[in-house]
Amino acid sequence: MKSLLLADTNFHAAVRFNELCQENNLIPVHSLRKGQKIFYARDREEFEELVRSYNENREPRLNSLDVKEVRLVYYLDRSLLEAHRFMARLVGSEPCEGCEASGRFLDPAEVLGVRRYDLKVSHKLLNPPEGWLDELFERLDLERKTRLLREVKVVRKLGFEPYFYTVKRVVDIARQNGILIGPGRGSAVGSLLAYLLGITSIDPIPHGLMFERFLHEERREPPDIDIDVADEQRDKLLGLLKDSFPYFAQISTFVTLTEKSLFNEARRLNLDVSSNVTKALAGLPLRRSIHAAGIVLAAEPLNLPLVPSSDQSVIEYDMDSLECIGVVKIDVLGLRTLTILNKIRKRVDMKTMPFNDGPTYELLGRGKTCGIFQLESATARNLCRLIRPSNLEELSILLALNRPGPLAANLEKTYARRKRGCQQTEENMFVETHGVIAYQEQVMRLAMEAAGFSAAEADLFRKAISEKNPEVLEPALQKFRNALHKKGYRPDFVEKLCDVLVKFAAYAFNKSHSVAYSHLSYELAYLKARWPKEFFDVYVREHSSEQFKVFLAVQELRSLGYKVLPPSISFGRPEDKAFHLPLETVDGVGESTARMIQELAPFSSLRDFAEKTGLPVSTIQRLVWTGAFDEMYGSRSAALEDFEAYQKGFDQELSLVTAKVFGKRAEVRQKPSYNEVDFAELEERAFGFALTPFAFENEKKFAPLAEVFASSRILPVAVKVSGNFASDGCTIVRLKDRLPDGYYALVIAPNGRIVQQKQLDEVQCVVYKLENCFDERDIERASELECVETVLCGKKVILSGFRPLVDWYRIELV
Repeated sequence: MKSLLLADTNFHAAVRFNELCQENNLIPVHSLRKGQKIFYARDREEFEELVRSYNENREPRLNSLDVKEVRLVYYLDRSLLEAHRFMARLVGSEPCEGCEASGRFLDPAEVLGVRRYDLKVSHKLLNPPEGWLDELFERLDLERKTRLLREVKVVRKLGFEPYFYTVKRVVDIARQNGILIGPGRGSAVGSLLAYLLGITSIDPIPHGLMFERFLHEERREPPDIDIDVADEQRDKLLGLLKDSFPYFAQISTFVTLTEKSLFNEARRLNLDVSSNVTKALAGLPLRRSIHAAGIVLAAEPLNLPLVPSSDQSVIEYDMDSLECIGVVKIDVLGLRTLTILNKIRKRVDMKTMPFNDGPTYELLGRGKTCGIFQLESATARNLCRLIRPSNLEELSILLALNRPGPLAANLEKTYARRKRGCQQTEENMFVETHGVIAYQEQVMRLAMEAAGFSAAEADLFRKAISEKNPEVLEPALQKFRNALHKKGYRPDFVEKLCDVLVKFAAYAFNKSHSVAYSHLSYELAYLKARWPKEFFDVYVREHSSEQFKVFLAVQELRSLGYKVLPPSISFGRPEDKAFHLPLETVDGVGESTARMIQELAPFSSLRDFAEKTGLPVSTIQRLVWTGAFDEMYGSRSAALEDFEAYQKGFDQELSLVTAKVFGKRAEVRQKPSYNEVDFAELEERAFGFALTPFAFENEKKFAPLAEVFASSRILPVAVKVSGNFASDGCTIVRLKDRLPDGYYALVIAPNGRIVQQKQLDEVQCVVYKLENCFDERDIERASELECVETVLCGKKVILSGFRPLVDWYRIELV
């Protein structure tokens, strides 16, 4: 065969088919199947008509074949019949039994007169006005003017001015309409041009960011500037872009089959799946959806196939196909963090944002990072206490080290030891990160400054080291070695440096991206440190359906000294150091329901509440379980009792009146009895966790139970255990391991597991045996029953009334 004909009912695979045919020296014949007809395109002009007719939902004005005139091939040989049958079942169509490629075939291109053509598209972005960049040079100092001149020269040489102008237009449209845009993301943050145009909001010069990581003269592919937008405002922005540009469309993405998903689908369909089937089908696309970020904007209409019957303009090609045909996408990503930031800003009176705020860095350094962008995980909270950032540069390093690669290589521990002066930095390299390669730009700068590489060569060197492909890596390293030798560096130093680069450069992060995101993390941390109540009110509402996040928020509030109370349908104003959970945290209560309840308040009774709101009995029941009616009834028991009466339609007062008037005997029901474990279990069913602590007065105090979860530490606690809940009187948690009821000293982990246990009366004190380097900021004040034991200058030292903040210790219950 010299050619193949693709007779599909859509254009999803057109570009990939074209690519594969060209790779195998075949002529691709594109066609569109409508009913029993197959319309085919002999040249590029006819292909355009094929796409146009598809978008207009009409028959193409082209030659066609009857389906009976062609041999449709669904699999290449008999061994793939099983895979074909499985795929047919998967997509809900009938398998074709006799369609293997056998017999004599006429060549489609030869018979139909089809010429070879490509699918490249002339994609024109907005053309900027003449001299639009000139005014940027005004009022710049010499350093910035020189840098901007260099950047503009590269952008103009590569023909990327329309791209920058189009992205600027997107950002301007957002800001003019009150839509919150992020500070920037990715290597684009290293561009002074992008900053001065308002595309990014971080000046790259004070942070030492490199334009060459983003663009250089050897780059041929278009730049990639991604835009973060508040997720709740993304749809509004897309609507504005649709109205503002001559062409606007979103793009497709495809869910592909994996071995795991094939087994899951087989189980769902009650089918057997063999290794032959998984081998044949793994990697094939199964479902189409809309790409979460990618959009296409153009200065002129583009004839690209659109998904039919969609209320949005969605191109049928995916991002790889679009890149292949020369269409440039722009990523507009919805970021929930920006929505949360926006809502908190509106609640507080924030006039300026100082980036040297002590309480903010104190909060970060203690790992109190629930709700802080990029730093919410247990690993990140541990890392915060280890790195202890004291400025934006160190916060950026923290974000760069908080990735699987650096963590697997223990780079964070090396950095922490060197920061504390416990380990020497070798050869005075990578000074800003204490000798650890945290950023890709460090590798580039080293190649440029030490080895004399050009910016383009340095970027290629960075890529070669990161990818670790021996065929690319070895020549790049040899070139680097030779350059260093010519510069007079010692051979042993050069080999040592190359060894470090090979080991750790693959883990290096993009500094521009890290610096940008450190600003977001800091801003949230600042708002949290200064306005914790407002911060958590917004955060908990935004994550009300994520029970574990709400649980962690409760623990952190308690560790900050707040009394966390159940939701309330009375909407009373709590005292300053009290925090009512919002109604949305109750399973089954959404934002609109919570708003309705607030609008209909006040309520005189549970029955009045039920009649006014019309909520299902199950929802009212969960509200009672959480304590939402406690203020109205004075106690949880009274609220539960009244709900039970309401549920059964029993009115005790009416029964007593009836007995008095008519002389009938009134049946007075036995009042149910509830204990604190009952309340904990009911709260757990409604929230996903217990909220109300047990009453527990105890002279022995160790670490606060809430601190275990708030800062993700293994700590000793004195608790009352009942019904497998543990409480220290301030908070309450469900234990993962079963314990008989009683009073215990537990060493407990953030996952709820018990590490050590003893009866409380058997323990007199707790000793933390600190086993690594530390300084005075790595310990905190604790109870008089806690002490730190360590070795300083060869002597054992005991620090009474302290506990460590870093995780380099063992705990002994004495």
